[in-house]
Amino acid sequence: MKKANLSIDLGGTHTRLRVEVLENGDVISTSQEFKKKVNSVAELENFIDLTVKKINFDLRSAKCVIGFAGAVIDHKKVQITNWMHKPTIILEELLQWGFPENNTIMVNDMELAGYGILDLEEKKMIDSVLCEALYKPDIPAKNRINNKLIIAPGTGFGTASILEVKTRKGKIIKEVLSSEIQHIQVPPLDERHAEIIAMILSQKPGRRFLNFEDFVSGKGLCELYQAIMKLAGKEQVEKDAFDIANSAINGKDKIAVEALNIYYKCTGRIIQAMALMIQPYGGIYLCGASTVQNAAFIKQSGLMEEFHNCLIRQQLLIQFPVYIISKLDINIAGGLWACRNIV
Repeated sequence: MKKANLSIDLGGTHTRLRVEVLENGDVISTSQEFKKKVNSVAELENFIDLTVKKINFDLRSAKCVIGFAGAVIDHKKVQITNWMHKPTIILEELLQWGFPENNTIMVNDMELAGYGILDLEEKKMIDSVLCEALYKPDIPAKNRINNKLIIAPGTGFGTASILEVKTRKGKIIKEVLSSEIQHIQVPPLDERHAEIIAMILSQKPGRRFLNFEDFVSGKGLCELYQAIMKLAGKEQVEKDAFDIANSAINGKDKIAVEALNIYYKCTGRIIQAMALMIQPYGGIYLCGASTVQNAAFIKQSGLMEEFHNCLIRQQLLIQFPVYIISKLDINIAGGLWACRNIV
């Protein structure tokens, strides 16, 4: 019998959708990736409806995994904070659109990325061209539980972990957990960073502190750039995050270089905090379109230095490998993996 799996990823910029068809448990075909900028619940419903009709398959008979850029409560409810009016979507609403009642799961988009890493691992593609080592320890760890971290610094800042637990019978259970650690207060990394924090806060009446996503996000990069411009006494130049990153990559704008470097140093500090907690001997995986675009810059940035910058536990931190994922459809692939293995 033929069955179908549906993976949907509601990202910060675009919504993506892909379907695969299985026969007797084997994938026999996979659709193209459908992509559209969606900004409302009505637009989302319309996009899904039109795409399902175009592919011509029965939605109610499929297994479906839908990832959202936001905290998903009990796999049943999410508020879309980057859409106008910040609407809430609940599972019952999706069922009204035709999604199958017992075969639909709502997850955070970082859970999708985690499933995508497990898909790469299952296909033995870690250390492939799609998973480049940014850093590897001199002596690889052996006989360790392969906990992993997934970090997605981009338009927003996503974090997640993959935890492995061995049962008494020796079976390995893997659990993907999304994280919201990026919303904790950011401490000054140095005196320069303290000046920048003070400058940004001076533009935000009522705010007493900044969080990590205030620096590691598209909006954060823009505010960071403007703050450095003001501290330098420069005339304000409007640039969006994409332009700032490009200016940093080509090295023509020193302020853009400093801004993007601080962006990645803050990323390194979050990685350190998470790594000290879960000890990811299985690797730390940087993913997302921005990571792919900025890969060359990341290799020269202060990310790794800040990650290892720990007086007491540096010898532990240098045991964890770090990878850059260049597979742009990691989330969609993760959703399909979850359909096959979890739903």
